[in-house]
Amino acid sequence: MYEAWSGGFLKSPAEIAGERQPEEKTMKRSRPAGVAFAVCLALLGSVPPEAARAEEKPSIEPAARQALTAALERIAGAKAFTFRAEIVNDVALPSAKKLQTVGALEMAVRRPNNLFSSFDGEQNSTRLWYDGTTLTMLKVAENVYACWQAPGRLDDLFATMKDKLGFTPPLAPLLKEGVAAHAFDRVRTGSVVGPATIGGTPCKHLVFRGENADWQFWVTEGAAPLIKRVVITRKKESGNTQYAATFLEWNFEAPLPDAAFSFTPPKGTAQCEFQPVKR
Repeated sequence: MYEAWSGGFLKSPAEIAGERQPEEKTMKRSRPAGVAFAVCLALLGSVPPEAARAEEKPSIEPAARQALTAALERIAGAKAFTFRAEIVNDVALPSAKKLQTVGALEMAVRRPNNLFSSFDGEQNSTRLWYDGTTLTMLKVAENVYACWQAPGRLDDLFATMKDKLGFTPPLAPLLKEGVAAHAFDRVRTGSVVGPATIGGTPCKHLVFRGENADWQFWVTEGAAPLIKRVVITRKKESGNTQYAATFLEWNFEAPLPDAAFSFTPPKGTAQCEFQPVKR
């Protein structure tokens, strides 16, 4: 479903055994071969040069900025939380047509250095554990897993994963501690579309537009706003493909013991390696 999660990052034991390269060659800098879908989600990232920003100042309605900021601050300020979401993702085909795939995502976060992710989709099923020192990914159908020595904080993990492994966990930008502060860095316009209902819950429908992507959010009404749905339109991809996540449940009081973020190899699994992506 997602290039960065669907293959190309794990080496089988046979492949490892067949490699005869010296260690220094295998440690060469590499270019990400897969594009993590989190890049398309991110409202944050590198800010355009000052001159470019001066030419076109963002025009964001205060009500739209306030509604999204409140929801993001609730996530950023939480010490621990879980969520369940339904994922719909467009895949651009060589024929210039699009294929839509669906999946189910569950995540658990405990700041500053714990993460668990479970994704089951049409094209792959994966599990991800991060215990503050080691990142482990299990590919369920292939029955293989790989481990990687990771930084000690979530935000550092996401930045390092993107550079070293070529992918980040699902919806990683929403999990960053600074998501609210940098949410509008790449937004040109933003507005409130109007009221809407998602899963029986009254929401505000918001739209934000940028150069490379557009973002739509449905944020619940009330004193404790939550993101109920997000749709990202990838404007640089053929056919303007979309990625959508509908959040079925948020839980900011779930008990999250250490065991939730600790990996124990299932019986019969084989350990492989993350395949370095070439630069």
